Amino acid sequence: MLVTPLLLVAQVIEPPANWLDLLANIDKWLGTIAGISAATIFIAAFLNKVLKTVGFFKQLVAWGVSILLLVIGNFANMGFMAELSWLHTIIYGVAAGFVANGIFDIELVKRLLAAIGLGAGAVKK
Repeated sequence: MLVTPLLLVAQVIEPPANWLDLLANIDKWLGTIAGISAATIFIAAFLNKVLKTVGFFKQLVAWGVSILLLVIGNFANMGFMAELSWLHTIIYGVAAGFVANGIFDIELVKRLLAAIGLGAGAVKK
């Protein structure tokens, strides 16, 4: 019997180290869904600490942050977000929130978005 190894290639981006890193490299953090998820982790952790949220509310903060980041990117016409409709902006925001909350990984989210016709390059206003 022949066993074929399975190679998984994933996009890995570490969250920003501090606020200066986030603001200085904004194109890195808002250029891909992985970057948005990493920025969401950093910003949501800060907000959860300030707001002293617990339990499921921590996840809600992360989803809110990811959606807000995509809305800001859409308003500013940044990267791939410049061509998203508002419905697609919200869908991508929720998907980035799933990644930031550790529910899904980047590759699964990309496959799910592609399956519903929202893959890279498939979205036009």
